[in-house]
Amino acid sequence: MIKRISTIFLMIALFFSCKKNNTISNGDLDNTFSSSVADVDPIVSFREQEENKSENQQSLESELEELKSQGWNEEALSNGVMPSCYNFKSKRSKIDNSLEITVGSGTDVVVKLMSLKNDKCIRYVYINSGTTYSINNIPEGKYYLKIAYGKNWISKVEDGRCVGKFLTNPLYEKGDDILDYNIQYTATGYSVPSYNLQLDVISTNMYNSFNSSNISEESFNQ
Repeated sequence: MIKRISTIFLMIALFFSCKKNNTISNGDLDNTFSSSVADVDPIVSFREQEENKSENQQSLESELEELKSQGWNEEALSNGVMPSCYNFKSKRSKIDNSLEITVGSGTDVVVKLMSLKNDKCIRYVYINSGTTYSINNIPEGKYYLKIAYGKNWISKVEDGRCVGKFLTNPLYEKGDDILDYNIQYTATGYSVPSYNLQLDVISTNMYNSFNSSNISEESFNQ
């Protein structure tokens, strides 16, 4: 759902409500819990969880070592613009607009702001879980987003440019919604569009009503 509001500065802010609520259906909650957990030994359950964590960590480390042998490297990135080797040319304007992105605690994200006119990336940013980052001074035009979700970002150089991916719980998507940053002129003045986007992944469920389609890792890096 897109909600349009106007501020006293005649700025139009378009807010994406980006949460899909996957809730259980109405019912007798007490009976549901009593039938599903009454026979579970909490000590055994905790031990199994710890064993699974250990196995997952070992599997992750093994996969990382294999990827390192193929030229991939770990990167601990702070919020902000990705290095220029990631095959994009940053474009800025003097327009006071923004795309403010808030990320929940379940994932890191990498966001590419793509020109609808020529499919070129004009901004490429990394945003850590539990933080907010604002892309400012976006040139007039229409855009869409490519978004990568996950943890443990790794990268390598291919054909003279950097490509990257998440090692843990990767998910890649292309936004179907168009972000129109063209200034809107009226008889009495003009208004400047801005957007606010909230993203998160809880377990294997992506909480996001931002209209999108899943894409491959290769498509994300194009």
